[in-house]
Amino acid sequence: MPLHDEPIADQATLLENATPDLKRLGCLIADADAGQVSALHRVTPSLEQLGKALAKDRAGQGEVLRKFEADESLEKLERLSETQRSEFDALDFIGRLRLEAGRGLWGREEFHSDVLAWLLDPRESHGFGDHFLRRFLHCIGVRPASRSSDWSTTEVTREWPNEVDGQRGFLDILIVNEAQQVLCAIENKVFSSEHSEQLTRYRRALKDHYSTFTRHHVYLTPEGAHPSSEKEQVHWTPVAYSTVFKIIQRILETNDTAANDGVRAFLHQYATTLRRNIVPDTSVAQQARRIYLEHREAIELIAANKPDWVAETKQWLKEEVARQEEWILDVEGSRFVRFRSTDWNHEIMRKGTGWSGTKALVLFQFRFDGQGRCWLDLALSKGNDANNHFRQKLLETVRQHPQLFRSSAAPLSDDWVILHWEVDHVLDDADYGVGWDDGTTRDKLRKWIEDFAASKFAAMNEIIVNCLSEYEAEGQTQ
Repeated sequence: MPLHDEPIADQATLLENATPDLKRLGCLIADADAGQVSALHRVTPSLEQLGKALAKDRAGQGEVLRKFEADESLEKLERLSETQRSEFDALDFIGRLRLEAGRGLWGREEFHSDVLAWLLDPRESHGFGDHFLRRFLHCIGVRPASRSSDWSTTEVTREWPNEVDGQRGFLDILIVNEAQQVLCAIENKVFSSEHSEQLTRYRRALKDHYSTFTRHHVYLTPEGAHPSSEKEQVHWTPVAYSTVFKIIQRILETNDTAANDGVRAFLHQYATTLRRNIVPDTSVAQQARRIYLEHREAIELIAANKPDWVAETKQWLKEEVARQEEWILDVEGSRFVRFRSTDWNHEIMRKGTGWSGTKALVLFQFRFDGQGRCWLDLALSKGNDANNHFRQKLLETVRQHPQLFRSSAAPLSDDWVILHWEVDHVLDDADYGVGWDDGTTRDKLRKWIEDFAASKFAAMNEIIVNCLSEYEAEGQTQ
């Protein structure tokens, strides 16, 4: 066997074992060809060096893997990731009860503006006065005249109305402190961006109404992005939602506010919503990054030897299809394996169009998604004048058996038609673990196919065969 066919871990051993044989070979042919002996003597030291290098490399790989396995950071990362994944987000849940589709409350910009205005208003019901307001202003660079400056009379307005050059607008949040002659304007953009020069109009309106005030303009976004308008970038301070998140976290971690348990419970839920949906969560990412940098060689070695989920599953599927007496493997591609019944021998079943590499009219197909998971469906090829009559008849027949076929209610078109699809994937996420190599996953896939062949396939095949018989009888009577 050539050296390159062996796994790298065994190459050093092969070379070490081969070196004495090469020396003996040199002695045997010494009398025949002195040039060959000389060549063998020259190459032997190089082979010995290569063997030692491979052995050293193998030992080094073992060491980095042992170090990687012993690192407790992996367990910490797993716990952190699991905790955040299983965390209950009440605000998202409530929002989804109200909205039939799309995001929950966290996806509604006005919701965040309402919460933020409530937190910023010293006279609101949260119970911690100007504590949040002071911290927020400090974070954006607003410094009070003195430590004793009174912020308790600050007014906070939601949707501050303004009109400039005949265009009416509503600034998301306006904070005004008359005593200190300071204001802070906040334009909040969660899943949108500014438009119609609204930032310019807001700034002009504020200058007209509060000409004597020190004015601060805040552009609040999840990532702390700058306004898209270049001329406004010098006037608006970009602030990320992580600023809001950190202030809330600080309040929750300390007892220096008078907030009651109900307020704290709400803030905890809002912080969860921000971290899960708005603020880029860096805790898991940073921990994973540190582990990668510390164990890069081990991780890349592992990644280089990870299973090819699609290729290996496809091979198993083809072997299992071949084991079924009533199934014929048809075609395969990078993301599918297709087969048909041995009973589909009628000429009409060879008048399909649109497939790549086959003229079959009807095929079962195992298809793969982007993560390598596969599911099964039954597809009817594209239509033309030669096959549309039977396509219509087969589709009507399938729809008469809704307890067996899960098909679309859409009218027949010339495009592909899915006559049936299995709701669940053939394999679950749990099957892509250690069971992949110990035979457990392969056994599950085999059982899935055997069960489908004995139950659903048999019933589906009988209905399709009967439909073919009726179609053939119709042709004979015409």
